[in-house]
Amino acid sequence: MSGQLSQATFNIISNGLHGIAQEMGEKLVRSAYSTIIREARDCSTSFLDRQGRIIAQAQFCPIHMNSFGKVFEAFARRFDLSTIRPNEGLITNDPYSGAQHLNDIVLFTPVFFRDKLVAFSASLGHHIDVGGGAAGPNASATDVFSEGLRIPLSRFDVERDLGDGLLEQFIRINVRPPDQVMGDIYAQMAANRTGEARFIEMLERFGEETVLAGAAELQDYSERLAREAIRAIPDGVYRADDFVDDNGFTDEPLRVCVTVTVEGDGIAFDFAGSAPQTQGMINSPVASTISAAYGAMGILLGGGTIPVNDGLYRPIRRVDVPYGSFLNPSQPVAVRARNNACHRVYNVIMKAMSQVVPTQVLASGHDTTNAIGMGHMSEERYRVYMEVVGGGWGASAGADGADVVDGYVGNCSNVPVEALEADYPFMRVEEYALRRGSAGAGERRGGLGARRVYRILDEGVTFNSYSDRFKVAPWGLFGGEPGQHSRFLVERDGQMIALPSKSNTTLRKGDRLVIETAGGGGYGAPGGRDRSLVAKEIAEGLLTREEAGRIYGV
Repeated sequence: MSGQLSQATFNIISNGLHGIAQEMGEKLVRSAYSTIIREARDCSTSFLDRQGRIIAQAQFCPIHMNSFGKVFEAFARRFDLSTIRPNEGLITNDPYSGAQHLNDIVLFTPVFFRDKLVAFSASLGHHIDVGGGAAGPNASATDVFSEGLRIPLSRFDVERDLGDGLLEQFIRINVRPPDQVMGDIYAQMAANRTGEARFIEMLERFGEETVLAGAAELQDYSERLAREAIRAIPDGVYRADDFVDDNGFTDEPLRVCVTVTVEGDGIAFDFAGSAPQTQGMINSPVASTISAAYGAMGILLGGGTIPVNDGLYRPIRRVDVPYGSFLNPSQPVAVRARNNACHRVYNVIMKAMSQVVPTQVLASGHDTTNAIGMGHMSEERYRVYMEVVGGGWGASAGADGADVVDGYVGNCSNVPVEALEADYPFMRVEEYALRRGSAGAGERRGGLGARRVYRILDEGVTFNSYSDRFKVAPWGLFGGEPGQHSRFLVERDGQMIALPSKSNTTLRKGDRLVIETAGGGGYGAPGGRDRSLVAKEIAEGLLTREEAGRIYGV
């Protein structure tokens, strides 16, 4: 603890800084126009010091954990940020400049106190549309140019460039629902301004020197906790691999391989041996790959109890990702579905560490982004629907897997059916249920996947999607059984048409689109499951007596 800070003052400042980041996130969600941010909460907010080191980050999407730091480094190389003015901002969505994929627009605004630059507010929102070849994921994309509008590292003046200015008009003319997209960008601006106002209030109350000392101490505190947790893991080298189903063009699975080296209070990750970059949108920018590794480390080192800031990452000695692999591709390959690869990064770290810390890991869940998109152009306007449908999580030593939630890397929320049908009159949700039988059996069972059925109410609706776990099932641990695969179907004229995991499909009025997501893998042999839990699931209709007898011997 710094000599100028008492324990009480540090606690007030550290919790206040976390509160700033969290309030920024809530402001963004409540101000957003699109359901993907307003309901699904596919966004993140962060507060950084003047050097671009994360002080506090809201608990939203783990895949965004490292987004702000890496992209800030790119901005700092591109511009002399010591000359930035109060009414300026920084914006980009370029996956080859530290960002994630084109739908994730990152926005920084400076915070000044008494004419001195003291910090940066930052927000990231997944935007419902950025143009490109489809109203949603473009499954045929072979390069980033086919995926939509690419905003370079840009320094802009708020008054000059928004509104009637060049930046806003350039974005509006390149996207299908311009009011929604710009509405969400203004929501990001509102979130950033909230962070600025709250931080200035803190500076005025406690003084600049004390607050900045508290911010530095908070980073050091996270570092100490992380190093302590790493020291509890036996030194060694641990390896594992897993596979993404395919690239959407060929049937060949894509290998993700990791070597985890634990030494003292430091940890390193090496992804040598992973598949080379590939055709299609399955490639992952290196910033996304690193963020996924950081997210997995967050579970291993305390399950989210360590404050997320720059200090949490300091014990990571290196993350080596071979250039030219599909986890660190060269320009300009497509990257929209990078979360499929990022979930496998998380999975292989869990599998590798299960060898040494079996009670701190999870079996594989559905662990992908089940990106469900539809587009429809009516006489009124173009509507673009995008949602992440959850599935089953993997089980752990202490608990069954969670039912019907987004994968850990994404962590998006469920979107209420009422909100969907109000915003998108071209479809109706006829069924939304747990997918019985999808969970992997075990002493701790995996989570159940989802079954969602849409009735298409207009002609000219396009279904644009990407997913995974259609071929490579979610695996269990220590005798736990795998979960069921995902599948997408169209019911038309009494026939069931199977769709690939990555597709652009024109639907017909009257079609029923069926989405069934994977269940999670089990943990431990099924014979060890508590009989009272089996009886409870029979009573709740999740198991039949016949299934219980076959699976658990009850």
